[in-house]
Amino acid sequence: MINLAAPEPSGAKAERSRSTILAAAEELFATRGYAAARLEDVADAVGLTRAALFYYFRDKQSLYDAMLKNAFASLTTQLKDVLAGKGTIAQRIELAVEAWVDAIVARPSLARLILRYVADAKEQPPQHMLPDNILLNFWSLFEQGRRSGELRPVSDDPFHVASAIIGTTVFYVSGLATLIPQGEFEPLDPKQVAAHKREAVFAARHLLGIPHGRQAVSKK
Repeated sequence: MINLAAPEPSGAKAERSRSTILAAAEELFATRGYAAARLEDVADAVGLTRAALFYYFRDKQSLYDAMLKNAFASLTTQLKDVLAGKGTIAQRIELAVEAWVDAIVARPSLARLILRYVADAKEQPPQHMLPDNILLNFWSLFEQGRRSGELRPVSDDPFHVASAIIGTTVFYVSGLATLIPQGEFEPLDPKQVAAHKREAVFAARHLLGIPHGRQAVSKK
């Protein structure tokens, strides 16, 4: 909860308050969805009045937009760096798959936000969770690899690869534990995460026609 009487410089206090609001909004939007989440609930979660919340965000849409940008910022940066980095096309795509899995596992609310966005699509304004240039970079690498022969995809449409990798990891993190007996399987256990990551890379290699013996360059 924000302490409104904290003796901090106004700029630092405002930034801290904004970050706290975004964190609370991320949890509420991920849990309830855009339509059901209320500004009053966000304000209550951080100890502000609804009127005080307007100092930081003029309405629910601006809060939602800022929350998505903040929530996906680290993943966006990682994917941008990997796709534009060194290595072959196959290596860069494999690293992007690994970065995707790592980010969703580290921040499960991202998976819930995606599911909520899909489920409530008709009740909220259209929104891109990842910047268009990330998708364009992937499409560009896909086409380059297909033309050069480095990639021999099962389908000429890259959406099939994106669907398999994005959908599998989102469900693995946010939905799998709900559908299996409690205590039987823990998706976020490090060993299980490592296994899921291997399977995700294996699936990407198959769908893109990458030889399974190829190893992605290490990020570490």
